[in-house]
Amino acid sequence: MALDKFVELLSALGNADNNARQQAEQMYQQAKQSEPESLVLGLTAVLANSQVKESIRRHSGVLLRQLITPGAEKDFAYAKLSLQSKQQLATELLRMFEQETLPKVKGNMGDAISKLAEYVCNPEDPRGSLSPGSHGAAGWPALLPTLFRLANASDAAASVEGCDAALRLLLDVLPTLKADIVAAQQDLARLLQASLEHADIRLRCAAVLLVCGLVQYTDQGG
Repeated sequence: MALDKFVELLSALGNADNNARQQAEQMYQQAKQSEPESLVLGLTAVLANSQVKESIRRHSGVLLRQLITPGAEKDFAYAKLSLQSKQQLATELLRMFEQETLPKVKGNMGDAISKLAEYVCNPEDPRGSLSPGSHGAAGWPALLPTLFRLANASDAAASVEGCDAALRLLLDVLPTLKADIVAAQQDLARLLQASLEHADIRLRCAAVLLVCGLVQYTDQGG
């Protein structure tokens, strides 16, 4: 399905006309069963496209998050993707998150990344790993290095908004990757120091929240 067709489908799913909305919902449910790979990658393309209306992009992000969340077999479209497409999706999500400038759309991307990390980086179950046979952070090898790089406010090229979003995403993935994040002591210390000493209060607040999260999970024996 071409990008414009996905945009039309998403628009129809939010249509005030009941008949149009119901027809679009039927098409969407059929696509989940018959073309899950095309659907997941199509929604990802809509989410990434800055030329698409923001509300449509955000809607695609919500649906994408649902499709990559483990649950009922008929709804968990991600499990039906080939390994190559799963790896492509993971790579594209990180690229999108780094480049996006609209805060709410970036938030949708972060939500999708966090949800995917829960599955592919499960420290107790390697079945979802993007690197077969690995688990934890090794299940998505590019995830933590990318987030540590984006969250480092000492980088002259880094934006406050980008660092803030990356710090908050690190907090979101902390329950899944706490052991790996804590193990990266030097990188973690550098980015926290840079944010805590930054002039912008948003970064100082985000760093404090991450520190509190680390303390919480350490106290829980994590």
